[in-house]
Amino acid sequence: MRSLALALLLAAANPVAAEEIGECRFDRDSLTFAGTPVEQATCLLRKVGPLGERSDQPLPAVFERLLSSGTPPSPTMKEAALAAFPQPYQTFARTYADAPIARTEAGLPALYFVIHDTSTPFYADAPFPRHLDTDWQVNDFAPYMDGTFAREPVAHIFLSRYGQIWAGHEFQEAWRATKLESYVIGVPARGRFLHIETVQPRRYMAGYSDRGHTEGPRPGFSAAQYRQLAALYVYASARAGHWLIPAQHNTVDGGIPDAHDDPQNFELARFAVEVGKLTMTAD
Repeated sequence: MRSLALALLLAAANPVAAEEIGECRFDRDSLTFAGTPVEQATCLLRKVGPLGERSDQPLPAVFERLLSSGTPPSPTMKEAALAAFPQPYQTFARTYADAPIARTEAGLPALYFVIHDTSTPFYADAPFPRHLDTDWQVNDFAPYMDGTFAREPVAHIFLSRYGQIWAGHEFQEAWRATKLESYVIGVPARGRFLHIETVQPRRYMAGYSDRGHTEGPRPGFSAAQYRQLAALYVYASARAGHWLIPAQHNTVDGGIPDAHDDPQNFELARFAVEVGKLTMTAD
């Protein structure tokens, strides 16, 4: 019923929703957002502020370079990404390094690398722990594995604040983690998006006591998370055979009712620096 109501609301708001959906104009036939890869990334990497408010920001040069190059990641870049992974995920990733990437039921390969934050643990009115990046409760993967939050892991990858990685689903599995995929397009969109959940707790914003008004810590991501997020981006792109278009949960669902507000406090420039370190090498 919820998905039907959402679909009806979208149809009422936009009679041509069958063609383009949301602020970045997703086409339900081609399963792509509007524009060139650089233009898509510019829209999908807009800054996500408090309560999910989006604002323009420049696309870092490294993404302009990669997305307009027309060439896939080199073997050297792929190996640099693999070498950056911690154990035991590194061994796991090497096992699947030459495996095919996810595809839709129509055979379209994964094209989008979507960054999320977990928005958990939730601390209500309590302060965040002093040492977020090493706090065991903040970084515990168990709730994402044991069915606490969902019957199955909600994303392909979970990334802790100290840089450890756990695969909820291997990258070759078509999965969904946005309203665009789950409620608007449905099964045909599965396989077009890869999903990365970064561990980031939440608490109520000052003066509020409802889950619609929450905030993450500042800084939102740790240095280790930016490093591993970059390695995952290069690795997944290498397996795809083309540079994936980086995106965020909030911007993917931009314009869809009740869109999530994550990732909070994501610093695009820091992510770009780490991607640059892995991609400036040459064969």
